[in-house]
Amino acid sequence: MTLYNELYFEIRATGAKSEIRSFVSYLKSGELDDFFEFSEDYIDYDDEFADAGPDEEVSVVISNDDYGIEIDEFYTDEFLEVLCKAGKRLYLKGQLFDADNEEYTFISEAGNSYYTNALLVKDFNEDEDKPREDDEEDED
Repeated sequence: MTLYNELYFEIRATGAKSEIRSFVSYLKSGELDDFFEFSEDYIDYDDEFADAGPDEEVSVVISNDDYGIEIDEFYTDEFLEVLCKAGKRLYLKGQLFDADNEEYTFISEAGNSYYTNALLVKDFNEDEDKPREDDEEDED
């Protein structure tokens, strides 16, 4: 998917505190400069982060809130390949969207360097909750 004009994002990363620190360090390192200039202002640690031990599970939200980043074109697949590879040891879930409300929602499970369109996962799970038509016929 390609987004245009302005980029907005909200991404939650969950995992061991040591892995979160490593991920945030990567984000701050300039590795995302091909996509946009990353700012430390985008980082919001959970309240428990400071007191957690290195192996305790914590979360961080990476978000640019209501301040869009000017873009010409933003290729979500290229960005997510880089982001999810960096956060391979974390559970990542987020949304990328533009000023026209075009949105891409994704999930990347801990231990995987790939991502899935979260809307497809939701649709798949919803379909499992519904009885199949042929199952309903068997009940008659």
